Amino acid sequence: MLWIYNDYRKYKKKNKLVILLFLLFPTTLSAQYVDAGCQVSFKWLENQKGKLEYTKDGVTYKFIPNDSQWEIIIRNNSSEDIRINWENMQFIVDGRTSEVKYPILAEAETPFAIIKSQAETSQKIGVTTYTANKANSRIYNKKEIRKGRNSSITIILPISIGKHPQFFTSFDFIIKKVN
Repeated sequence: MLWIYNDYRKYKKKNKLVILLFLLFPTTLSAQYVDAGCQVSFKWLENQKGKLEYTKDGVTYKFIPNDSQWEIIIRNNSSEDIRINWENMQFIVDGRTSEVKYPILAEAETPFAIIKSQAETSQKIGVTTYTANKANSRIYNKKEIRKGRNSSITIILPISIGKHPQFFTSFDFIIKKVN
């Protein structure tokens, strides 16, 4: 962005304000999902009112947040099968990596989910965060959010589409008080 601004400034001395506004203000919309007074939104991606949903490369990711567990729904709209490695998924709460818990996965089940073309899968996940040698199963504290404290969550999903190598898709969320 800075390169565009400097390059533009070098050749044309008009409309500097438009480019500066583009650089200084975020390009995402306001928060979209409300959970008991806590507003959850994508940090960097465009938000849609009432839902946390993102589509890329024919794959739709939908998130249904809660303070104790999140549901992730993945829909495959592409012509190739996709694989999700739930075992290597990361759930980061306020900068701390958390232990991911899968309430519906049995020990014998495979950590991979294979989603055929035009199909979807969902997974509910919970976390255990460790702070001051104390385990906590809440993803965020609603009382703290209502007092004005923000929380950030990052979900990293290892996914592969077709015969392509596995890559990591990262989703950043911000949780704040509803105004």
